Amino acid sequence: MQHTRRQWMVQHEWMVKPMKQTEWIQGEGVLVWLSEVFSSLGTGLYLVSIFLNNWWGALIGYFIVVGIKLPLHFVYLGRPFRFWRALPPFTGAWRTSWIARGFFFTTLYAGFGLIQLITSYLILYPTGLDSSVVNTIFVVDITAKILAGITVVLTAIYCGFMMSFCKSVPFWNTGMLPIVIMNAGIADGLALMIGVGLYFGGVDVMMLEAVTRILLLVNILLIATYLLNATYGTDTAKLSAKELISGKNALPFWVGVAIAGIAIPLAVSLAPYFMGEVSHSVQIFAIVCHTAGAFALKYCILNVGYYKPLLYSEMRK
Repeated sequence: MQHTRRQWMVQHEWMVKPMKQTEWIQGEGVLVWLSEVFSSLGTGLYLVSIFLNNWWGALIGYFIVVGIKLPLHFVYLGRPFRFWRALPPFTGAWRTSWIARGFFFTTLYAGFGLIQLITSYLILYPTGLDSSVVNTIFVVDITAKILAGITVVLTAIYCGFMMSFCKSVPFWNTGMLPIVIMNAGIADGLALMIGVGLYFGGVDVMMLEAVTRILLLVNILLIATYLLNATYGTDTAKLSAKELISGKNALPFWVGVAIAGIAIPLAVSLAPYFMGEVSHSVQIFAIVCHTAGAFALKYCILNVGYYKPLLYSEMRK
């Protein structure tokens, strides 16, 4: 009888204790983590590229989203050839599900982005085209850039909204999460854009580094505010923040996010003011660190998500 009671208590701990979510970070859930990281990197790079009118950056960003992020999502879904069932008018799930909305946004971006890449290429290399045709292509290109820009932003932020609407995980259930993810994604895109400029040229690297410095500082403020907000929230949110700062996930947070993702890129971007011009190898090292920080940030946020207990008062202090 005592063994049965103990077994029942273990099986039903989720009712009285915070339980860590594993669906999106362990096993096949690793695919969700990777897809969201590549989504942040690809959308950030594409968005920065169309603003700078850099075709190579837009191409690489588009490939990261469509060629890496989407396949990872398809594999996670289990039955990828039924993807059309998630799109309107075949379903009405987009009215309530951020996952369905995100898939819809990404599909629209895949179409508009492809058109933009084709038209921008024809404008760059208008060999054999009449001036009237080039003018028409230019109009189509501007329209495609606007539509692709809107849908790529929606693709970038839907993950943050999807998680922030998850009321069962208090650490995610905040309006700050989409802002943190979007700002980090743009910073990631700027870092990759610097790499594109170093390889292909045609990019004002100094200007990009100046903007990156600002976004990194904003990133520090946003992450600090996000964690502070969690520590003053429910007991479950406080547990998540504590695990991130001084618990099991402190190492990937401080080494991956704080040092690799923020401190090293910030130091390299400031180095020219004190040490003169920085070599390309050092800049590439900073870009690699920044990209590693993108993986670490998503990993930490997903890995410290705890479900609030069903039969436990979250309001007690």
